[in-house]
Amino acid sequence: MEEIKEDDVDKIKKKLRNYKKQDIEFNDPHFTQQLILREGNKDEVIRNILNPDKLVYSYQEKGKYGDIVHCLHFKISNTRTMRLPVIFDRNNKKGLYIITYIMRYRSWQNMIKKRGKL
Repeated sequence: MEEIKEDDVDKIKKKLRNYKKQDIEFNDPHFTQQLILREGNKDEVIRNILNPDKLVYSYQEKGKYGDIVHCLHFKISNTRTMRLPVIFDRNNKKGLYIITYIMRYRSWQNMIKKRGKL
């Protein structure tokens, strides 16, 4: 199993605040299919990325093609957590590549406890 490395949430928040809406790229059609399937809202995704106050946890793992994927966890409510796997500055070009959209109907604390991190 691939080793998972936790991110410094404050550093990730600072990094996210440097992006603009036009810097965000989506893995379509996969991202859009998952958004529709899980009844998500693209504007909510963009809002949370650009204003990451609700970011509560992040870890990184190696992606399918060797990229570093950061799995961002946003607290949406006490029972909902939005998880966005992203790649920063893919292909050495400033940008934020969002791989997919995952909405979990459980608190983010339970997901982290499951990993033995809390």
